[in-house]
Amino acid sequence: MYAETAQKPELIRVVDMGPWKHRVDDGLETRKIAFETMYTIVSGFITNSPTTLMVDFAQLDTCLSNIDLHVFFTHVLRGLADESDEIKVLCHMMLFRLSQVAPTTISQRLDEVSPELEEAVKGAQVTKDTVKQDLERAGELQRSALRAIAALSKISSPTISPRMERLVESIEKGPLAREFREL
Repeated sequence: MYAETAQKPELIRVVDMGPWKHRVDDGLETRKIAFETMYTIVSGFITNSPTTLMVDFAQLDTCLSNIDLHVFFTHVLRGLADESDEIKVLCHMMLFRLSQVAPTTISQRLDEVSPELEEAVKGAQVTKDTVKQDLERAGELQRSALRAIAALSKISSPTISPRMERLVESIEKGPLAREFREL
């Protein structure tokens, strides 16, 4: 599964579309499935009961005890740097969940996460060619990153992760402060 989280150059091709060239990543779906599987591992398994859907936390404990969280987290970091916004959102969701189930392990590596979260919070670069769909996708990525930062800020401290603390302070003083406080 971990091997499938890497972007493979041999699966990327360039398609000519008139005067434009479009990059097509034939490995994207496989990478998304690998990251979705990783998310399932940290989220617990959903069981169907007659009345409601429930998360089986007993199975979650079993899963987490059988994986090396440092290796797992290394692949989450890889996903945060992926070109696909969908994969980044999945990784933000994993960070949120990992901050709850493995705060000690995650807090040790918060400075490694900060640059990618910082980039996601900046939002889309607006040009004359920017379309509404790109703005909406960038807005969703930004909100996802804010949710992850809000969760991670609860396990962070200036002595453990000064870069994360600076990121949180800049958000609290910036235009996203209100939305961040609501999270």
